[in-house]
Amino acid sequence: MNVYDEANSLAQALRESDEYKRYKEAEASLKQDKERWNIARDYAKKQMGMQSKQMMGQELTPEEVSAYNTLTQTVLGIPAIADYFQSQMYFGMIFQDIMGIISDAVDLDPGFFEDDEKPGEETAPEEKTDEKPDEQQQTKSDTGSEE
Repeated sequence: MNVYDEANSLAQALRESDEYKRYKEAEASLKQDKERWNIARDYAKKQMGMQSKQMMGQELTPEEVSAYNTLTQTVLGIPAIADYFQSQMYFGMIFQDIMGIISDAVDLDPGFFEDDEKPGEETAPEEKTDEKPDEQQQTKSDTGSEE
């Protein structure tokens, strides 16, 4: 089995899927109306900007949230744009599911986000020092510190 042949077969299956075809049809239809296409692009950029801000730990102001919600209602009130984003979302879900299957199959999760601690147990970070363990103990006992 050649992995690249299998990947090409998967890509072909994705291109032939109803979800992908629907997405490409919605995209082609929307692109025919330059004004609506630009509205959709501007909205997607705004959406990415809001998400980026949140991922960087910045809190959105109530005004930003309100303005974004109003914009969303307005933009998604245009049937051609709503159809485009909906079809994009459906295809994206399939794509993510497939990526998850592949990731699980080859164990790509490095476990960075797994909790190594037992529930209710906290581990303190170790202090870095150039002293040897015996010297650390002596220093602590000299200062009256107890462990």
